[in-house]
Amino acid sequence: MKRKSPISVGRIQFHTYDPRDESVSIDRLPFDNRGDFALCSSPGGIAVKITFNNDRYDTGVRRDVALTLVDTTTRCEVATRTVRLSMCRREFTKNVYAEFHTEEIEPGHTYRLVVSDTGASQTLAGKVIHVLDMDRLPHPAEWYGTCDGGLRPAWESNLYKSLNTTNGHDYYVRFNLEHKLGYLLPAIMPELELRLYLPEGREVEVMFREPKCLSEDDYKDNRWFVEYPFTTSYHSNGVYYAELLCMECPIAGFVFDTNGGDERGGWYGQRLEPLEEYSPEAAATRLTAATACAEECPLPEPDEFDRLLDRFLAEEKSKCEAEPDKNSTETDEDSQDESITESLDHLTGLRSVKEKLTVYERVVRFNRMRSDAGLPTTSTPLHAMFLGSPGTGKTTVAKMMGTMLHRAGVLSKGHVVVRERSTLLGQNYNSESEKTLAAIEEARGGILFIDEAYQLYQPNDSRDPGKFVIETLLTALADESDRDWMLVLAGYPDEMRKMFEMNPGFKSRIPESNIYLFEDFTESELIEIAEKYLSGHQYNLSDEARIALGDRLRKDYTARTKNFGNARHVINMIQTEIIPSMAVRVTNSLKSDENSLSEIKPADIPLFIEPQSNISRPRVGFV
Repeated sequence: MKRKSPISVGRIQFHTYDPRDESVSIDRLPFDNRGDFALCSSPGGIAVKITFNNDRYDTGVRRDVALTLVDTTTRCEVATRTVRLSMCRREFTKNVYAEFHTEEIEPGHTYRLVVSDTGASQTLAGKVIHVLDMDRLPHPAEWYGTCDGGLRPAWESNLYKSLNTTNGHDYYVRFNLEHKLGYLLPAIMPELELRLYLPEGREVEVMFREPKCLSEDDYKDNRWFVEYPFTTSYHSNGVYYAELLCMECPIAGFVFDTNGGDERGGWYGQRLEPLEEYSPEAAATRLTAATACAEECPLPEPDEFDRLLDRFLAEEKSKCEAEPDKNSTETDEDSQDESITESLDHLTGLRSVKEKLTVYERVVRFNRMRSDAGLPTTSTPLHAMFLGSPGTGKTTVAKMMGTMLHRAGVLSKGHVVVRERSTLLGQNYNSESEKTLAAIEEARGGILFIDEAYQLYQPNDSRDPGKFVIETLLTALADESDRDWMLVLAGYPDEMRKMFEMNPGFKSRIPESNIYLFEDFTESELIEIAEKYLSGHQYNLSDEARIALGDRLRKDYTARTKNFGNARHVINMIQTEIIPSMAVRVTNSLKSDENSLSEIKPADIPLFIEPQSNISRPRVGFV
């Protein structure tokens, strides 16, 4: 019977090295927790530092340890290092170092280091790293463009330049980005490093994150973000410096003060450029200069409305500005309404939603015509409920409604403000009304869209703070004179119906005609969504790949559960599986013609994995 290994792995860290630099030994390299590395064909490699723990504490151990580097791209072992680990009695930890050379590592591949105790035939730990091909990519400083940066409290989505922080609470350093690699974009988005310099340079926190997109629209518009958490305390308040790096190359940085007042907005332009060399004095000088410049010539704050609807309104504007038919007698309002109808027709599926929204649009238009003719009108119920699973287009339809109601003069702006439970709950108990009132005020003239709204209602918890959000919303809905905003509650049908029935206030303000059911997309609609998305990004499916993708989506649809992501599931599969698989295949073949960079092959379509049913644990003992 095999014995359990007396050792364990505390952590595995990597760093690149150059064997020609004799001044730096391997044990003095600045190892850290990064997972992406840039290599070129020049001599060098990757060094690894492994911290082992002696789990027996009061006895010494001697073990043979194998370090195996596996190329997960080609699914084969490429190198193995065997080391003899000796730890004395009362020696709790020990570091072991090893090197893997350039000729053993293929740039552009992903690797996994597996650490094993050969005597116990036991795998102790493993870690994945990505090796980027620097012979094919530009300098890391050119990989990302930084739009703006700032601080975000954990309980809200607003960006701040500086904050008067509260001790022991969580905040985020955030950078909004766009990638600039174009078709050279590697299969894995390169991770970014944050170096957070604490006040007076006492210490530096280093964190690594991969950039993300919040939605499909963000991916289409090349909008990415990266966030790093930090917690304040009474002894660490003051002037911080947050520096963003890519492959150890600084690309952005900003200074903020946790002792000053709350300053809403984000740093951008010259105020987001990294310091040439950090020092407490340089950080304080940057903050003073930025504050003085802001007072003399304040820059406009980024407009959330423009970010949310930029793509949609650009398309609508191009349609409305198209040269009209000279023989046509329709009015401008007729043309605008028709463009909304055409936009609905471009959406895949959603038949019942389209039918109800078309009728609603006609009622709004009819009231506008009566008003223009000097005739009295009846008030149209504004507030609505969207019932459906994730990824069925609820947010997209809300944006269309906002534009339609703005054109009809019902809403003064037509923008959409998205909130959920976590962004409506306050920092302190019973402060939710403040957050909710602020959200309503931000949505003034447009739509307040609360996603997964059923989470606000917790019938089994009398002290749940969500009840304050509901009470505040109901109070605002009761004010019939305030009609320059619209509330849309969205979520799963069953949960939303239950909340609706248990809260008569919602039921009296949202008529049945304003309840929209977003049904799951059918198999054929999922395939249509995939083809539209790929075509919009200048990809095309080979005939065999189209068959393989259709087969995969049909199986996904058949095996779907309540949490099935619909269109989101399709887009995620394309972004995280199909395109990365295609990228690995194309870069390995060394072809870069237009056809190879755009045509998806059957091998790029991931195989369907049968969902695992719950299997009860076997009983131990005799029968």
